[in-house]
Amino acid sequence: MNRKPPIAAGRILFAIIASAPLLGAAQELRVELQPAMLVNEADVGDPSGIIDEQREIIGPPAGKPTTTWELNPKYWKQFPFSVYLDLGEPKNLSSLWLFDTNDKGDVVISAGEPGQWREVATYDCAAYLAWAEIKLDVTTRYLRITRRTPGANFSEIAVYEYRAEAHQAMLARKADQARREAERQAALKQARDEALRRPLVEMPPYGTLSLVEEIDCAADPGGHVYAESPSGGSTVETILGRGARVLPPVKGEAAYFSYRLGRRKLLRPGGVYVLAVDYPEDAPRSMVVINTGNETARGFHTGPTVGDAFHAKYVNNLVESIDVPLSGRWETWSLLFRLHDRFPAQGLVRGPVPRTLAPEDGFDVTIAQFSAENMPLSAGAAASRIRLFEVLDPEKLTQPVTLPPPDLPRRRLFWREEMADGVIDRKTDQPGIANPLDWYRYKADLMRFLGMNTYSKDLLEFGACQHWDSTPLGGNDWVFHDATTKHLWAEIVELMGGYGFDVLPYYEYSGSKGYKGLGNQRRARPLTRDDAYTHISWVESANADITDPDTFEDFRKMLDLTVIRLRGKAPFAGVWLRTRGQMPVSFADKTLACFAAEAANGRSITRAALQDDAELYAEYLRWWGRKRRDFLVAMRDVLRANGVEDAMLLFTGCPGEPGVPFATWDPRMVTDRPDLWKPILQQPEHQAGDRGPIVPLTASQVIDGDLYLKALTSPGLNWGNWEVHHSRPADDPQHYQDVDGVFLTHAFNRNYTVASPRTLDAYRTPSGLAIIRHYALNEHMMFDKNDKELLGYFVADIERAGPYCMLAEALAVAHGDPTWIGYLVGGNFGRGFPTHVRDFNANFLALPALSSNVVAGAASDGEVVVRRIDTDQHGTWIAVVNTSLHEKPDLTVAMMPAGRVTDAVSGHEVPTVDGKIRIRMAPCQLRSFRVRSRAVD
Repeated sequence: MNRKPPIAAGRILFAIIASAPLLGAAQELRVELQPAMLVNEADVGDPSGIIDEQREIIGPPAGKPTTTWELNPKYWKQFPFSVYLDLGEPKNLSSLWLFDTNDKGDVVISAGEPGQWREVATYDCAAYLAWAEIKLDVTTRYLRITRRTPGANFSEIAVYEYRAEAHQAMLARKADQARREAERQAALKQARDEALRRPLVEMPPYGTLSLVEEIDCAADPGGHVYAESPSGGSTVETILGRGARVLPPVKGEAAYFSYRLGRRKLLRPGGVYVLAVDYPEDAPRSMVVINTGNETARGFHTGPTVGDAFHAKYVNNLVESIDVPLSGRWETWSLLFRLHDRFPAQGLVRGPVPRTLAPEDGFDVTIAQFSAENMPLSAGAAASRIRLFEVLDPEKLTQPVTLPPPDLPRRRLFWREEMADGVIDRKTDQPGIANPLDWYRYKADLMRFLGMNTYSKDLLEFGACQHWDSTPLGGNDWVFHDATTKHLWAEIVELMGGYGFDVLPYYEYSGSKGYKGLGNQRRARPLTRDDAYTHISWVESANADITDPDTFEDFRKMLDLTVIRLRGKAPFAGVWLRTRGQMPVSFADKTLACFAAEAANGRSITRAALQDDAELYAEYLRWWGRKRRDFLVAMRDVLRANGVEDAMLLFTGCPGEPGVPFATWDPRMVTDRPDLWKPILQQPEHQAGDRGPIVPLTASQVIDGDLYLKALTSPGLNWGNWEVHHSRPADDPQHYQDVDGVFLTHAFNRNYTVASPRTLDAYRTPSGLAIIRHYALNEHMMFDKNDKELLGYFVADIERAGPYCMLAEALAVAHGDPTWIGYLVGGNFGRGFPTHVRDFNANFLALPALSSNVVAGAASDGEVVVRRIDTDQHGTWIAVVNTSLHEKPDLTVAMMPAGRVTDAVSGHEVPTVDGKIRIRMAPCQLRSFRVRSRAVD
């Protein structure tokens, strides 16, 4: 036998402790593996590499160990080979972790003693470059490891026991060593010790998490990097039996408190973490959580609060108040994120600004709120604790998705981010992420976690090229591109294809913007003036006349480079086109001549004639709408003719972030509690200038008066002598109702926007219905009493808390059953209540993208809507939607036709009694079922 000599005492291994809910109050302790413990049962090979990198394992096994069990290939025919560990005394072993490298083969773990081994576990090495846990739960002094085949390849191992006493001894030794080191090294070693005894916590939907740090917000923040504004502005109160830090509303300025998390906690760039904030549902509240660890600002609100800023600086946020029930309990907001390489301090930054903090410094988590007048009814942001967890097994985060059979059309879920990718801008030597492709890898991981199936990214932002190469078809003469990032789009497409996602590129088209670009020629011309349509300079810098044949060729070239030439790297769902006011109604001479030839019997048409003749002007707008449709159909055909099978084209006519306002300058808001809001809206701070007080409307008024449908089909509200109504022409869904493969997208955000079946049906096409959620930016709404930025460049997307975060989507399915749902978000995407999001997404994608019908009376509760989708060969799908704000604990639903009922997501059979199923439904929940006759089965 070959027994290796012990190594120097300076390399004695750390013990790793993590509290685990496995044996009551027991703790897991990593056994101090030493070379002297390792015995090679063969006279060949060197297995010492499996325990020579123990110091690099931090907390839950992490890192990528490199040294392995060395064995000359000439001995491969002699497998199996075994080694064993002599731990010196019997130990209560809990598990063995190994770093699986490549290939596949069985590793057998045995306990007992030499000559009398008993197999405990077998692992097949099916992972790749990942840590894998092998549960042991055995008491033994000797532990045998057997490689049955050459494919059983791994590097480092880690062994854990259930022994608290050994852990205490290790802490004492390491603490003594740390005190003799330099201050920084001592602090880092102490942090290592703390990391090794992190408690393990079960938290759905993340699984087992390791607690990195916990902040008691009610305690004195001494010992933490802490800040608040206004100074002394936070209070400590007892709420629902727990201490909490509260931000009372402050008139005229925003407020926040902020903690530095993870400082010297051995955070890993690219590591998978969960941020959790406990908040009370005792009173209506609005708050924003800023996480600089991945540069995310996400807000949420409870009760009848409006969430988004009530008086946004630049736009109408279209606020809505729904009296959502409060749970009367402490709840948890949480965010899954990948830690960036570097971070800004406290607030957020924009563009290539140095990120001055490194993982060793930690990152800032800020609880913030708008000024009092911007969050009526809110009792103030409040939190009892803030916790940072590390995810033990990121692979288990994936939300299982069951798609319909491949011969049926499938639904899609996707998002597009604005104001986010400055984190990868390499124009600074301290970018947030060093490798730009990692940023998009993190997006793919988030898609898998949330259960979304289609990746979207902007390739044109206000007409400017984003991360693609225009060189083959004209270069900078045609489209200006960044030479340092021009390769990125092709790499992203290949990455997403590797993840199994379809791709939907997004274009804010304005005509090409290069030295000789078509957009810079600004061929589209207003009706009453010659300079510009609007006062927005960055919009007016370029435009495209969609009636111009050169525009067809211009955008065709973009599709050629960004889709057609890359179609072998990933499947493309189609493309998503959006106007930001740069595809206006054109009244140029060439356009007028085209109208005259096509729709006016060749008679001469002038701009003056259009201004004087209302009927002629109306006919011109109808003609232009048809020309826009023809342009979109032509682009669809370009894709389909060039190998993008069944390509769809989405067109979003709404250029603004909050969505589509009502077709009036009269100030309005929608609420189910006008009695609550009328006195509030009479207060001076809520007056809308000369237009008087804001008028509260109910959703019923909006529905009965078709107010939102009128808003969608009206042009932008004009003011002064501008031509906003031509810059943002009205949606014309009637032109698309018989068109296959082109969606005019239906804008939604508030509940009233998806409350009317008539509105949603107006946008339905033979290919289905596409709806796009427009989040409000809330730009620059974190300001101090002098109206200066309080937390850097601030934008935030805000959602309702708990199950109500999916209320709008649930209503959309109930009232219109969209087949595509997309999100236009203001920053780095994430969801604060992912359990409800994942549940909705899985049930949504389980339904085929076919037309459905409402089945009246199918549910025992009138607030539950049932939809039926029939197929010729695959049975029937049933969608059940709880549109209520309350749980339905005992609901029966009739299944039609009779047959075997299964949960469309899990595939589990659902029992029926008299053709009905009995289920429990959470508020705003979607459930999907499949009914098949025995013949179909």
